[in-house]
Amino acid sequence: MSSERVRAAVVGAPVAHSLSPLIHNAGYAAVGLDQWSYTRFECAEAELPALVAGLGPEWAGLSVTMPGKEAALAVAATASPVAVAVGAANTLVHQHDGSWRADNTDVGGMVEVLTSAGVRGVDADGARRWRHRPGGGGCGGGATRPDGDCGGPAKGRYRRSASGGGGGRCVAGWRPVG
Repeated sequence: MSSERVRAAVVGAPVAHSLSPLIHNAGYAAVGLDQWSYTRFECAEAELPALVAGLGPEWAGLSVTMPGKEAALAVAATASPVAVAVGAANTLVHQHDGSWRADNTDVGGMVEVLTSAGVRGVDADGARRWRHRPGGGGCGGGATRPDGDCGGPAKGRYRRSASGGGGGRCVAGWRPVG
């Protein structure tokens, strides 16, 4: 096993409250990855490209939260089909050639949570389509695909913030967007 340090982090704003470093570091220790460490970087969307460009080869990857999910996709040299489809990435993986690969695990997680809760978004043709999508940006909006698989085209999008546009009626604390 290599003795070289391997680093990873959560990036976004705000992230001071994030338990990700505690959880990841405990996981690394539990499986004997003593050379691995996980931290956090407070990083606005506009700062993400410079932050990523400045990371060295010891960096394995980044967990990206808001507001940087759309910027994360833009800084990556390659991306998974899901990240491309939703236009957002919550994961950046450092490749051996020094480039970054973007992925989005929000979609699978959101589908699993919704289907486990009994929410069914299946059309007569068997395709999964949710009638309403949560979120207006890289978070909830990035958790549903606009191509019809697991999310769209949605009849409505909702977010908690009234500043998300639309106004309209509130559905379980979420306001229509766009």
